[in-house]
Amino acid sequence: MLQGTIQAPGWDPYAAPGPQTQPLFPTDPFAQPGSLFGTTTPLTRFRQEIRVDSHWLARGGSKPFGTEDSELSGTFAFPFFYNQQTPLLITPGFAVHLWDGPVSTGPDPRFSPDLPPRAYDAYLEAAWLPQPTPWLGADLAFRIGVFSDFSQVTTRSLRFPSHGLAVLSFSPSFQVKAGVFFLDRNHVKLLPAGGIVWTPNKDIRFDVLFPNPKLAKHLTTIGTAEWWVYARGEYGGGAWTVKRVGGSLDSVDYNDIRVAAGVEFEQSGGLHGTLEVGLAFDREIFYVETPLANIHPSPTFFLGGSIAF
Repeated sequence: MLQGTIQAPGWDPYAAPGPQTQPLFPTDPFAQPGSLFGTTTPLTRFRQEIRVDSHWLARGGSKPFGTEDSELSGTFAFPFFYNQQTPLLITPGFAVHLWDGPVSTGPDPRFSPDLPPRAYDAYLEAAWLPQPTPWLGADLAFRIGVFSDFSQVTTRSLRFPSHGLAVLSFSPSFQVKAGVFFLDRNHVKLLPAGGIVWTPNKDIRFDVLFPNPKLAKHLTTIGTAEWWVYARGEYGGGAWTVKRVGGSLDSVDYNDIRVAAGVEFEQSGGLHGTLEVGLAFDREIFYVETPLANIHPSPTFFLGGSIAF
């Protein structure tokens, strides 16, 4: 020592007398998961999200049809190709659809629309957001599920709604996405998808993406929660196998176009949710086996919300 300065690198003045043992690794491999040989890799959280969604569409008009849709899902992350930054996201989910109408107007289901009081979705989804280069990425999701009223489950009840999008990042605030949505419904199988994502500043976000655009603006911050207002559109609906009046099995779509406005919040701890009101129009109930029973229900308003953590 010279004037209190340690001259020998790695010398511990508080160690026991004698030769100093050199460490096997120059850095502590247990300081952070994945930090072996000084390389730090952040640990991905296993539970990404537990989410509950619910939407109620009012029954009204000259051709009334109401529905209440509730869905519970959970998303979990698994390392994929030894990459913590782009894990494989696995989402099991279950949804219940409570249908109010349409009411059959005759004994022959070939000419009269009817639906059971409820139907279900039970699915498993795998999603991956690879980023091979700073400017090129992708948004990929594959879902397999049973969509039925569970009165009778057949191969027609098994569906594979999925999507694939290429993502070009021109800057941290501007992206272009292009690809397809495979809806796997009876009437509409495939939709082109894409558009732009633009974040001109931290308080405004434009997701001008077909078929589900969304515009959001930061409203205020209360405590640790950020509040936003938004407007969005959606191609809504789904497809199921159901038992008709008379006991026959049929495949049926419900399709609509939705526009909504709402508020959403997000706390720093991860809790977030939405509350919205909107209008559903261009509605359709499409039967595969009995197309003469197809009906276009009246436009209606809806209320929706979600909570996730």
